[in-house]
Amino acid sequence: MLAMDIPISVMSGMLLAEGGKNLIVNEGKNNKLLLRYIALAYSAIFIFPTPVYYFLGWPAWEINYVGSWADNIFDKPVKAAFSYVLLACAVLPTWFGLEIGMCLIKKGKDKLNRIIYLLLFVLTGVIILLLFKETFNVASTYEKYYAGETYSLLKTDFITGIGLTYIYFWGSLAIFYFWLKKKI
Repeated sequence: MLAMDIPISVMSGMLLAEGGKNLIVNEGKNNKLLLRYIALAYSAIFIFPTPVYYFLGWPAWEINYVGSWADNIFDKPVKAAFSYVLLACAVLPTWFGLEIGMCLIKKGKDKLNRIIYLLLFVLTGVIILLLFKETFNVASTYEKYYAGETYSLLKTDFITGIGLTYIYFWGSLAIFYFWLKKKI
């Protein structure tokens, strides 16, 4: 759900900044540029596919049931262009988080960077709790959601998809974090 994807994207950027600390404190401009490229590529390859996956299968759920416009995007170029918004919601917050993290780390405020990204993780949990009904009652369309035609998030098929996307995202984030820690 986009309400969770955006803070998680910012958190990811800040975490990647922490992982790339050696690239940041080594004053070379190319090091920071490399870290930016890595973070942007990471967000496009490992964050962006997750909201796309949910938007293709459960568009109303992915946008938190804020409107019926996503119920039918076929043959509607303007609605289909929302895929660009999904890309922006993955890449731009990650970049923003990376820049904040790089600034804090350069100033020697590594702990503040960590506190902020941990708070973003907690904020995501709070969002899940605040949107409990929307999160745990899944419907592919706005119409089905408001007609009460929902099923539990824990339904086998859906939870399998969540498990796979979580492994893909969290696993790749851990790999990139530790890989960056070894740079320089």
